[in-house]
Amino acid sequence: MRAPDPRPLGSHRVRLRRFLADACHLVLSTTLWLGGTLLVTLGTILAVVILAADARLSILFAHLGNLATHYLAADAARRAEFDLQLVGLTGALALLFLVARLPAFAARMRRELSRKDEQ
Repeated sequence: MRAPDPRPLGSHRVRLRRFLADACHLVLSTTLWLGGTLLVTLGTILAVVILAADARLSILFAHLGNLATHYLAADAARRAEFDLQLVGLTGALALLFLVARLPAFAARMRRELSRKDEQ
């Protein structure tokens, strides 16, 4: 049977374990927050496209079919330009959501990590 550890609770090992636990919590929370922001961005794009089609699926698929036909008929330079515009608009929308959601996320992380320090 091992004797209890005579070192105080504030030892290097305990502090290291707490730091690693906090780091893991921060990484997992940030990953989930970024994933949620990405889903909000893609959902917003889908909602705009559905609203542009007057919320009727037949019109939506007709527009998507027309877009696909024009995209496939375009040359490589025009496809690349369209791809760049699409990625740029999606990135701008994602950045907008990231900036809008960041203060609440930072406050939540501060609150959760300070609560862990009190325990």
